[in-house]
Amino acid sequence: MNISQRSPAAGRPNPRQVLGEAGERLAAEYLERRGARILASNWRAAPSRHGVGGELDLVALIGHRIVAVEVKTRSGSGFGHPLEAITASKLRRLHLLLAAWAREQGETGRERRVDAVAVTVTPKGGGELIVRIQHRPGLG
Repeated sequence: MNISQRSPAAGRPNPRQVLGEAGERLAAEYLERRGARILASNWRAAPSRHGVGGELDLVALIGHRIVAVEVKTRSGSGFGHPLEAITASKLRRLHLLLAAWAREQGETGRERRVDAVAVTVTPKGGGELIVRIQHRPGLG
């Protein structure tokens, strides 16, 4: 992942994008430590090709299931819990995108599900950060 994406207006890294990419890396590492195998990251589907457009943050093999993992990262709690950002509409889109990924990869026979990982990064002081990761399997 390229964490040096530049904001066109400012000519410096976009802090939200840097935080999001860091959260996705932390989520992938967290899942791998628990036995998951990451199959894809930032997989994109164009609407014309798959009927639904969008991106899957992570696709993992967890046990015998193919799992789309939506990663939500926040710095602090000022905007609520990260998982509150996953709406019913977003969840439907994730299921459709996972089905498209499975078709493209020839994995239509496997069980599938959608999980979420919340990553919260909070400054502790002295330059240290507290990172909290929560995995919620089987959303809707």
